[in-house]
Amino acid sequence: MHINCTTSSTGQSHLLVSESYTIEINGVHKNRKRTIRNIGPLSKFDDGKPNYVERLKKSFKDGCPIIPELTDLAIRAKAKDKFLVKFDRANQDSCMLDPKNLGYFILDGLYYGLGLDAICALHKSRSKIEYDLNGLAKLLIFGRALCPESKKRTYQQKNNYLFNVVNSDNLIEIYRALDVLDLKSEAIQKKMNTNIKKCIGRNTEVCFYNVTNYRFEIGQDDDDVTDEIGNINNGMRKEGGSNEKRREHIVQMGLLIDDNKIPIAYRLSPGNEPDQTTFNTGIEKSIIEMDFSKVIIVSDSVLNDADIAHIIKNGNGYIVSKSAKKSESYVKTWMLAEDGYVWNEKKTFKVKSKIRTRVVKDENGRDVNITEKIVCFWSKRHYDKEIHENRDLIEYLDKVAKNLSLANKRPNKICEFLKETLVNKKTGEVLKGASKVLAIDNVKVASCFELQGYYTLLTSEIDMPDNEIIAKYHRLSRIEDSFKIIESDLDGRPVHVRTPEHINAHFLISFVAITMMRLIQHRVLKFLGEQTQTACRNAGVSASRIKKALNEFIVDVLPGGYCRIKEPNEDMQLILNSLGIVGNFCLPTLHDLHQLKFSIDRVTKTCL
Repeated sequence: MHINCTTSSTGQSHLLVSESYTIEINGVHKNRKRTIRNIGPLSKFDDGKPNYVERLKKSFKDGCPIIPELTDLAIRAKAKDKFLVKFDRANQDSCMLDPKNLGYFILDGLYYGLGLDAICALHKSRSKIEYDLNGLAKLLIFGRALCPESKKRTYQQKNNYLFNVVNSDNLIEIYRALDVLDLKSEAIQKKMNTNIKKCIGRNTEVCFYNVTNYRFEIGQDDDDVTDEIGNINNGMRKEGGSNEKRREHIVQMGLLIDDNKIPIAYRLSPGNEPDQTTFNTGIEKSIIEMDFSKVIIVSDSVLNDADIAHIIKNGNGYIVSKSAKKSESYVKTWMLAEDGYVWNEKKTFKVKSKIRTRVVKDENGRDVNITEKIVCFWSKRHYDKEIHENRDLIEYLDKVAKNLSLANKRPNKICEFLKETLVNKKTGEVLKGASKVLAIDNVKVASCFELQGYYTLLTSEIDMPDNEIIAKYHRLSRIEDSFKIIESDLDGRPVHVRTPEHINAHFLISFVAITMMRLIQHRVLKFLGEQTQTACRNAGVSASRIKKALNEFIVDVLPGGYCRIKEPNEDMQLILNSLGIVGNFCLPTLHDLHQLKFSIDRVTKTCL
């Protein structure tokens, strides 16, 4: 590398760092030059002394450029296997350990690979934004993935990275960036999907959908707001049943992921809306806009009949669970009849199915005829689990049966099993005209517990084998894993932003962060030769281990531009290997680390 001084068409002199290289074209080697760094106009650096450019070239060649910002490039040519590092004890900053994060290199490459830079750059250009929108978006996403904190604290951590992530000196800009991320949320999700489909493909034959909620520590519901033309914008933070089985102020989040565990889209809805109303508000729209072929939606009982009608209308399919206890009486009778069941060899599992036609109401209240398959299965493992979970209830019911006075306390947990009856208080005999007391309804108890271990699935895929339907449904657990990652590793709850725009931006940031985690996992599994659809839950690297590996990949810059890196742990080395990255971690120079970042960017941009 060397210093060049060029003259523009306006006559202004510019300083560049250039590099010569050789390429082969049709067997002929040809020399080329490329610009490594645009230093800036000569007038900005000229100290007024004679022969400034010549002095700069010589100092750069000697490894001590008179422009300090070029030190990392100059050291490349002067790097030695043995060198002396000098510390000045009078300079406290140079003597203190100040480790910087290197793990963000992976996230930075994924940021560009997902196309987020293009969305932010285009919006900044069109809206004449002056602050560093891309840098602030990266800061928010990297912070959520590596060290989840408040937005203010995340901004204060901007200097924790080796190279500059954002150019911003005003905290208010991070909140302005949240407004933009909310505005571009759908465009970002669509762009991410386009780039993922292009680079690694989307496995959308089966997609998984579920709903969770996130609590806010506030005292009252958000108000509904009516706009100028009369439309009602519902407040988001509403009191509802939280995952902790408490009444809290929450926001509902519906998440759709593909069969590789990679998120596709998310949507938010007010906390007081039932789970069954969340799908048709936006997720189905995302499936249509993202131009997938037929998609089979796998979900728990969060899809209602209107959702099913809408799914069928758009040429898609569904596999949804249905509570055996809440099934129609004729389905329960069929379920408990032994006719038609196919047992496994160990007699621990049995399954049967039948096809039926029924009428459902679409979103407009119109009747729609659908043909679907009911799959019923019984599992000894599930049966034993339910027996264990209900053991205390069964014991308490036995006590109430022996001492009816306990029933009068009406404990909530047995209300559904109680009935009023007429009893002679002296003899305990059930008589007409005697006093009314509460007693155990043995018919209800028997009806409830005889269905233990039974599960039912409803599906539009009437030609799909029963065991395949069950296998696809069991993979729904991977979306629960995604929710756990958001809640634990990404510290998703409680949420401490207030406005609807900032709430949506917060969840968009979490959505992008977990997508990055899943892409790293996908890359590692592919490197290990595992299939993401069939890999066990412990295969590859978990999100918590990825987070730990990226956080522990740190470097301390020594005087003179050399760096001392903490040795990558086993997981970090596996991630680097999966990307085909071989770095020089033995006292690299800053230029070496620039090259490492460039290599990671190039890999993640082209193949995620």
